[in-house]
Amino acid sequence: MTGGDSTVKLLLSEDISPHKISLLILISFYASGEIPEFYVGAVLTLLVKYLDKELVNNSKEELVVIPDINDICKGIEQSISNQYSSTDYDDGGKDGKAAKDLQLKLLQELWNITSVQSLDMLITQSFSHITSSSSLYQIKSDNVLRRSISPKSILGAFVRKIVTTFKLLHFDEVSLLFQALIDYREDSSRLFHSLGGNINYAAHNEDVANKNTGKYQAHPLGTPRKSIVDTDCLNESDRKLFENLESRLSVNFNINITRASDNKGYKLVSLPKTDIQLLLDKQIGLLETFGTETPKALRDVMKLMTNPSSNTSSIQNTSFNNLPSYYYIQYLERLYDLDYHGAFHSLHQYFDYMVSNNSKYFYHFALISCASLHHYFGEDEKALDSIQEAISVARENKDNSTLTYILCWLFNFMRNKPDLWGQQTFYHNNNVSHLLNFLIRVSQMVSLQLYAVSYQFETLSMMDQGGPQFKYFEALLKATYISLTDGTISFVKSAEVASTVWSRVGNPYLSAMYAELALNLSNESGNMSNELSLLIRRAYLSYDKGDIEETCSLLESIKTFPCRNLSVFKSLNLRRLIISAKIELKRRRYRFAEKLVERMMGESIQELELKYEIAYMDAEVQLSLGNFSRALKKISDHLSQIEALHSKIQINLHTTIRLNLLRCKIFNDSGSHGKAISLAIQQIQNAKKAGFRSLTVEGFTIFVSILNNMGKFTSAYKLITSIMTETLELNNLEFISCIKYEFARTCLYLGLSEANDLEGLTSSQKELFKRFLSFLNSSISGYKQLQDIANLEKCFELENTMAKHKQLEELRIHATKSLEKLNIKAIREVNRGFS
Repeated sequence: MTGGDSTVKLLLSEDISPHKISLLILISFYASGEIPEFYVGAVLTLLVKYLDKELVNNSKEELVVIPDINDICKGIEQSISNQYSSTDYDDGGKDGKAAKDLQLKLLQELWNITSVQSLDMLITQSFSHITSSSSLYQIKSDNVLRRSISPKSILGAFVRKIVTTFKLLHFDEVSLLFQALIDYREDSSRLFHSLGGNINYAAHNEDVANKNTGKYQAHPLGTPRKSIVDTDCLNESDRKLFENLESRLSVNFNINITRASDNKGYKLVSLPKTDIQLLLDKQIGLLETFGTETPKALRDVMKLMTNPSSNTSSIQNTSFNNLPSYYYIQYLERLYDLDYHGAFHSLHQYFDYMVSNNSKYFYHFALISCASLHHYFGEDEKALDSIQEAISVARENKDNSTLTYILCWLFNFMRNKPDLWGQQTFYHNNNVSHLLNFLIRVSQMVSLQLYAVSYQFETLSMMDQGGPQFKYFEALLKATYISLTDGTISFVKSAEVASTVWSRVGNPYLSAMYAELALNLSNESGNMSNELSLLIRRAYLSYDKGDIEETCSLLESIKTFPCRNLSVFKSLNLRRLIISAKIELKRRRYRFAEKLVERMMGESIQELELKYEIAYMDAEVQLSLGNFSRALKKISDHLSQIEALHSKIQINLHTTIRLNLLRCKIFNDSGSHGKAISLAIQQIQNAKKAGFRSLTVEGFTIFVSILNNMGKFTSAYKLITSIMTETLELNNLEFISCIKYEFARTCLYLGLSEANDLEGLTSSQKELFKRFLSFLNSSISGYKQLQDIANLEKCFELENTMAKHKQLEELRIHATKSLEKLNIKAIREVNRGFS
């Protein structure tokens, strides 16, 4: 870390720094009446912002790690400007002049500090503004408004702390602080001159200087005197005496006095421990929650602090070269970059610090982090070992809140790794329901966030097991209510779960509403991981309603999304590839879709639900390729794995029904109608019982197709008319287009049959053919919007069948030309990818 051509060294302190001395000067201006009344509010707003240690950005929107004097001057300008912009008063440009006047006053006071003595005088005199009387907050003297400051106020407490700290410093420590102040103000020299300031180190006769130079020089806080440190101001005899004393101090007491005229060869930057620790803690929170990258300036400071060869100075007996926060930030940075060895090394440095300080609480926190690290890279057994040790430490310390957090982590981990339940020995009951009930019971007393998360887990767990529906809706309601009380981040998670629930129960409008609500809140809070997850959900919802252009646009934007957490991005990017593969299948780019699936299958996947999604896509691609036996084999393998994983713990009913419905499609397409119809009935019953309306409609659609393939057109007609309304309510264009195609096919063959009225149908042939044309046209429109070439071919082949039977030449020509165009388009699409 360098500043210009000089090496930067840090001056570590507990509280005091040149930045805080600048704030002290502003407070003294406020108390002594140096700030016009109209601008007091703006200055106080700026002071409170700095004293409350709010994160501050510079003009380039970069985080200010170590504020300099230019940052304060810029803050004065912005604060005064903001005050005027919030009022209707037109000052004729006076706000700009007021800001410059105050900047000049502040810089002049800093540049008038020419010695340790003048620094001492400035700080000591600021204490005179503190009063113990509650009635003397404002007084008038010599027509100048002066203000007394209560020691209990935020300003008074700050003044007392700085003055007390300064008085406790040793002489050499004051010299170091003085040196840091000189370096601190150096960056403002250009601004100071531009404002009309005069840099005068001697300043032993300020009245003469004012008359001769005509430059502004204000000393409301005390007049600088001849320096006892700056040897440039001493006569020859004083110089020799000073050098003799300095030599003896150095030899006898190892004290080196810093002079303003020294050419040090480095820049000394003051860094208060409380400020940097707060910055580090906030950066950890930003990394954990949003994945926000650590600013380069903060990273450089941390490297200096932890560098064993650094010649960093300190005052107030401050020593914090080995801040654990630095190692933890380093661990998170390397973790998100998928640097296993680097993350492991940083975490062990964090471990070593905590163990050396006998910090048991942070020790088991480090164990949880270690478990997360192993889980992050797929080392499940090592993750379990770390969690086992963390649970033991928490129990030994009777730390129920941490134990609850660990068990929440464990439950979420085990949901994706149910096969590990049999391997663990530290949780006495291997029943996931018992663990969930325990979490709900104890989290209420520990944390609202964990309490809401527990009910979110219960909602998803009940859905996986198939209901009953009112119970998982009850759990969802509790999770949403608790998360509303807890805060935005917690509510976003509940809203995302709600979107999933409403999607599965067949209410796409509520699903979209919760997804958009969560996405808007994520945008406001800056949580990139949540935002990316919700963008994927929006892409799924957009695909379901048939807006392929919007879906493709979203998928493209997700490719370049600036997500810091590479593991999260990889997981969500796989979901993006799943949607991409679905679109490619509809475009008849089967080989390209197969390559996408092969790529996904080769990834190491931690989420069980995502594994099932890819497994479903894998079988669907084989079905599209006509590899019926291979598709059935893949589905059977996946269903066997699900049954083996969940036989004694829980089931995943939604995934099981979906895979079995895909089996029904394969049986139907391959002519095994008996197997297809019995399996379809079973899945429809399971879906209705669990409240999965979308799967129920999908099952009925497949059932109608089976009936039509079997020639049971009257039964198909009756079933379609009973489920059409429910299908339309789903707002799923693929389901709607499919059921309308099947209805058109039913109407066609019923119309061509002369005995349709014998089974209870009274529709005439004319009505049936009219419905055929209407529903076929609607189905074609839907499939065109979906860019579904294969199903469009089926529609035009059906149109061609109608034309041949009724000898409608115009209709036959339309169907034939449409099929030719589709064939050309299919060839073009294939040539764009893999053949």
